[in-house]
Amino acid sequence: MEHMNSTESRDTKIIVVTCVKDEGWILDRFLATCSVFADLIIISDESTGLDNSLEIYKRYPKAVVHHNDGPPAPYDGRRRFVFDEARKVPCSRRIVVAIDADEILSANLLTSSEWHEVLTAEPGTLFRMQWVNLWRTPAQYKVGGETGLGLYNRSIWVDDGVSQIPEVGIQGMHMVYTPENARRMVRLKDIVCLHYQFCNWPRMEAKHRYYRAHEKVNIRKLSDLGIWRMYGYMNSARVDLGESPQEWFAGWERLGIDMTGFTPDDFCFYDLDVLRMIDQYGADTFACQDIWRCDWEAIIARGKALGALPGDYRLQRPGFSLRRMLLQSYIDKTVDEPFLQKLERHLLKGMGY
Repeated sequence: MEHMNSTESRDTKIIVVTCVKDEGWILDRFLATCSVFADLIIISDESTGLDNSLEIYKRYPKAVVHHNDGPPAPYDGRRRFVFDEARKVPCSRRIVVAIDADEILSANLLTSSEWHEVLTAEPGTLFRMQWVNLWRTPAQYKVGGETGLGLYNRSIWVDDGVSQIPEVGIQGMHMVYTPENARRMVRLKDIVCLHYQFCNWPRMEAKHRYYRAHEKVNIRKLSDLGIWRMYGYMNSARVDLGESPQEWFAGWERLGIDMTGFTPDDFCFYDLDVLRMIDQYGADTFACQDIWRCDWEAIIARGKALGALPGDYRLQRPGFSLRRMLLQSYIDKTVDEPFLQKLERHLLKGMGY
């Protein structure tokens, strides 16, 4: 998109950084849109071979893929790696756009004056974008945050060459890709980050099963109730929805980029990771976690068909647990009771809630 940078230094580089693992369902959309405004897309890839991610990359010359087919690397290590790789790109001025593969910048950046502000900002400026959760379909989004569009938690960083991403270890599952000690912070109003996760509902559920199990045995800060509450909000029947403005998509669609279609996953690596944790820690460890209400037999059969699971694999299941039954019943009855949840937070403060 040469015309967008025509007033800027030719030695300015716009670099997208991201980490990818089996995101073939949306990778074309991500790479196609990023290729319009970015000079490079630096990717830490840990694709397992369960999808066609490695083939998709070949269609996008701006994609610089660092594929790891060894043991999985820590979250924060991968994010720090792509940021450091962006800093190796020779240029006099560097703008780092830090998003995940299931996140697309809204198409109004093609014409918005805010994009010009990004391109001309001083080094050390951090631009915050609202994170819009598209809900089940791109035509609608979940209302939330100060303005209703979502939290300001996605970033564009005008690099100062010295600031670093903080080290957070295993707690960094949801950490950002950019430094936080900005000299100046700007909240963008028009350009937003469109989060497609909830448009692929089966994958989202698998991802959240993984998050629940990971929280339980690796992070170990939240109680069972706390984990249910953190990852159970999508089950609410009282989700406040807004109609997605066409300006978020129209510019990309005019360039021939599909902004709506995808093929839902019937098996993904998140399920494999949950099964590994069950095998390692025992099913009873996760007895009170909401990971048992999916069709595990169908998931396992699909995993065997793909060669991701051995043919004789058998799922461990937890024994009878009155505590689990009572907790599940309580959660199901109170998922739409904000007063009770507020009371829980007050009463259980400091006890892993």
